[in-house]
Amino acid sequence: MRIGVVPKLGSPQALTLARRVMEYAEARGIETYLDSRAKEHLTWHRLFTVGRDTLDFIVVIGGDGTVLRTLHMLRDSVIPLITIRYGRRGFLCDVAPFEYKTAIDRLISQDYELVDYIRLKASIGSARLPYVLNEYAVTTSGDARGKVARLRVLKDEEPIYFLVGDGVIVAPPAGSTAYSLASGGPVVDPRLDVILITPLAPITFCSRAVVLPSTTTVRIVVSGDSPDLIVLADGIIAAEVRPGEVVEITKAPIPARFARFYLRDYYVRLFERCM
Repeated sequence: MRIGVVPKLGSPQALTLARRVMEYAEARGIETYLDSRAKEHLTWHRLFTVGRDTLDFIVVIGGDGTVLRTLHMLRDSVIPLITIRYGRRGFLCDVAPFEYKTAIDRLISQDYELVDYIRLKASIGSARLPYVLNEYAVTTSGDARGKVARLRVLKDEEPIYFLVGDGVIVAPPAGSTAYSLASGGPVVDPRLDVILITPLAPITFCSRAVVLPSTTTVRIVVSGDSPDLIVLADGIIAAEVRPGEVVEITKAPIPARFARFYLRDYYVRLFERCM
């Protein structure tokens, strides 16, 4: 078995844990590689490049941002991720730092569940944007502060609503607990096969969150009297979109695959502060 380890580079604790994970995995007979971007922070005898080299699993040590950036770099590669929490936000990460040995042991004994989460893909004309697991947000930028976005949102060719506000979020189920939830959207079970649309601070009264089949093509048409907008892909600026342009969003052909060890803890982690 060959695994790669991707630690959060800005976290000394995550880097320390990465070394412990690699040393324990090697001691258990697993061929282990370190993300080449971490070579200035850690010394290891095997390196790999995310998105170029093929491995059996990738262990991500950090928070949700580290997981999402790793998925962006993987592009069309489907390599299962093992996620160890070590960041401010680790909702996508199901393994606690002190459980890394247990996770490695269970990996060897194949005591885990492979779970696929749908992602979305987007394009503006001929330009393709990165796949997302959390969301695309079409919104105003700092240059348009004080102005409102004016958008037509369509399901395939059928209009849903005309939206005036800060913008709109389009998310797969796994992203329902991220920016969409903070903007008033519902929690959607990550195993469902749907697309979620959540308006951002709408002025238009009838603009509400909508859940659509994953076979839908969502079209966001920027009105001619709207300011220039930006498209955020999992929180990262991916493109600018101008009046008259269309952002087309569909289900991505490639899922995000995770090796899950504590799958039943999803709602416990989500609502733990409410219990």
